[in-house]
Amino acid sequence: MPIFGICLFTWAVTASHGFGPLLRIPNKIEDGMSLGYAFCYAITTAISASSTFAINIPDLTRYARNPRTATIAQAICLPVCMTLIYFLGVVMAASSQVIYGQIQWNPLTIVLMWDNRAAKFFVGLLFAFAMIGTNVAGNSVPFANDTMALFPKYMNLRRGQFLCAILGFAICPWKIEASAQSFLAFLNGYSAPFLGPVAGVLLSDFFLVRRSGELNVYQLYKPSGLYWYTAGINVRAVAAFTVGMVPQLPGLAYQINPMIKGVSRNYVDFTSLGWLEGLLFSGFAYHILCLSFPFPTRTDEEDKAAWAIVGHDGTRPSTSSTPPQDEVEKAVPLQDAISAPESSSGNS
Repeated sequence: MPIFGICLFTWAVTASHGFGPLLRIPNKIEDGMSLGYAFCYAITTAISASSTFAINIPDLTRYARNPRTATIAQAICLPVCMTLIYFLGVVMAASSQVIYGQIQWNPLTIVLMWDNRAAKFFVGLLFAFAMIGTNVAGNSVPFANDTMALFPKYMNLRRGQFLCAILGFAICPWKIEASAQSFLAFLNGYSAPFLGPVAGVLLSDFFLVRRSGELNVYQLYKPSGLYWYTAGINVRAVAAFTVGMVPQLPGLAYQINPMIKGVSRNYVDFTSLGWLEGLLFSGFAYHILCLSFPFPTRTDEEDKAAWAIVGHDGTRPSTSSTPPQDEVEKAVPLQDAISAPESSSGNS
């Protein structure tokens, strides 16, 4: 795929006779938005496309062999690759105006204008491969992990991915990509009111409240433990998320229907940086709520699951409460384990 992106970029610049014609294209801002707010809107759009990976990255880095690999993926690979993809999209859209006299935001639409049928086929094949890889990594796997956490008795990784594929068709994505306006409205619509506040709560909890302290893995899976909060719900996080989400809802309504009444131009301009605003509102609200209603962030109890963390120096405890797996199998024969539920149900 990197070679494919370089080929598309080379074709766009060469067919446009260099960067000169591309840089001389005048600005054309519609919808009554000023240049500054249009720039902010573009920044929010770029953040929205990356925010899904930024929020869901733990679902992928959990499979990393060591912390260094996870750091490289988040700090170097993801920002660099996404920036290059954005730059390629901008160059392709600008080159379509120079070459064909009209702006085409969708690269596949530009490819359809080519005369070479073989080139169309291979480009379409590579785009399909890229879409499958992106959706599996960025959407399917995180969705499957979430459904497994919510319904562990019924869902596994494969079932969660199948469910994600079914729901993917149910939302009619072809309507989202029908035009550039609908596509950008979708990116800003779900990201600014929802993902921005989620990121704000996560960052505030880790850096401000817990001061970058290590998580107690054993407590994560312990009912009524350190992370149980109130009946298993962190009410402060829910309240802070609401604080960051509610101010963005009128902007979301305007993005869905620009003809809606009651949303002023000034408010639409205010929500042009909705993702960052939601992050800041939720982050500060969560920090203030935690200061007003404090809760324990550390425990003196030893992390009994620390041995499971990659790179940890601890060894797996060999206590009577956590016997090794081979001893469990020896202590409970397979036939007895199968017949035990049957006998207990028969006795009842």
